[in-house]
Amino acid sequence: MKTRIKELRLEKKLTQQALAKQLGVNQAAISKLECEVSIPDAALLIDLSRFFHVSTDYILFLSEERLNADYFLENNLHHLKKYQHLIAIYQKMNRKQQGDCFNFLCSMLNINEDL
Repeated sequence: MKTRIKELRLEKKLTQQALAKQLGVNQAAISKLECEVSIPDAALLIDLSRFFHVSTDYILFLSEERLNADYFLENNLHHLKKYQHLIAIYQKMNRKQQGDCFNFLCSMLNINEDL
């Protein structure tokens, strides 16, 4: 069964070893998938889909569309709910806590900004 795994991996400039590490499999498993010696099981197919942010149909050449609208909408709604929750938590903080939180996040990302 032909897949787009190699194409997607190369787009992200990943080695087989790096992709395998991200997915928790060995490099030989990725090699076999790319050489069409084996096919991904359902769990690995889903992991690949999530990692590359594409539909499983796209990986398996069943569709030319990387993401279907339902997947895109569901993913955005999931993130929106998380952001709304984080904003609600932030709004409950006093000004000093908000400043400390902001400074902490900036330090985690190596950003030099002041409130």
